[in-house]
Amino acid sequence: MMKRTAIIFAIIFGIGILNSCEEDKDHVLDMSEAVAPQFTNPDHGSAYILEEENELEPLFTFQWSAAEYKAEGLPDVRYLMQAVKTSIGWDNPDSIIDIVETRNTSHDVSVRGMNRIAFNRLNIPAFETDEISFRLQAFLTRANTQTWLFSEPLTISVTTYESVGEASILNVPGSYQGWDPGNNQTVVYSPEDDDLYEGYLFFEEDDTEYKFAKGSWDENWGDDDADGNLQPDGANIIAELAGVYRINADMNEFTHTQFRTEWALIGSAALGWDTDVPMEVDLEYWEENWKVRYVITLDLEPGHFKFRANGAWDPPAGLNMGIDDDAEEGVLMYGGFGNDIPIDEAGTYTVILDLTGPVYRYELHKE
Repeated sequence: MMKRTAIIFAIIFGIGILNSCEEDKDHVLDMSEAVAPQFTNPDHGSAYILEEENELEPLFTFQWSAAEYKAEGLPDVRYLMQAVKTSIGWDNPDSIIDIVETRNTSHDVSVRGMNRIAFNRLNIPAFETDEISFRLQAFLTRANTQTWLFSEPLTISVTTYESVGEASILNVPGSYQGWDPGNNQTVVYSPEDDDLYEGYLFFEEDDTEYKFAKGSWDENWGDDDADGNLQPDGANIIAELAGVYRINADMNEFTHTQFRTEWALIGSAALGWDTDVPMEVDLEYWEENWKVRYVITLDLEPGHFKFRANGAWDPPAGLNMGIDDDAEEGVLMYGGFGNDIPIDEAGTYTVILDLTGPVYRYELHKE
């Protein structure tokens, strides 16, 4: 039975996680021999006073020792760095935030990046000092929790400044916009300044080509093998079909994805939770602003609705968005984090789905 289980694990995860026995030695990873990663920089207890006039300057580089799994033929180790206010602690999962996921054993952070962690995400008030704890989670696959290894926490103190949290951008020059790497409208956004970028772009023609750039051709990335990995000065990336695409780029790992979307409105306020009402791209808005938004005018009844892409609720087939009750009015969130949008009064409404980013929004206008 042990041999059979090991083979099943090997098929699913590339390795079996069981207690050691001689006949299974080729398939078994003994986690009692695994070594967790540990921070080597900065020093535990370091203190940093963050100042807005220096926000573009490097603050420090997180560095850590590599996790060790005592077996051959394993997938690459990945590291998830997380943070929490020290006063709250790791026993409160809702208060823990993810910083970066990487295969590297280091991560650079700027003054602005740390302030966004402290002020924008952990809600440390401006000009106040508080302690933040960081930890590393090493894993071979997220799905198999038995491979997870956690570092000892690293605690630093941070004094914040008030920040409006303006998102970083990555340009997306391409055949659809004249190959202009300096066009700051055709971009994807990194709201957390963590080099994880996302945005929506409209490609009017099949086989549209594009790349990623930092404002000029001096720094640009393409995909030589069309396998989702980015290389400096790499080959053009191709979107085979015309349409609206969600574009993601991870500039920590130099990977990218594209996901073609067709958005609709769905819910009890419209035709029910089983029937999509397709929305149309606002072409005039795109031509004037290089930004994606959808518009529809329809009759709505008292009830609720959400926005759904590709006739499916969740990846890999589709997406959905609803309202963020903790944010300002009109802000949308993906999936289960977004709640149903209420309609209190029957009537004819113009509904706008605004995907211009970095924050997605909606508008309701009753005629």
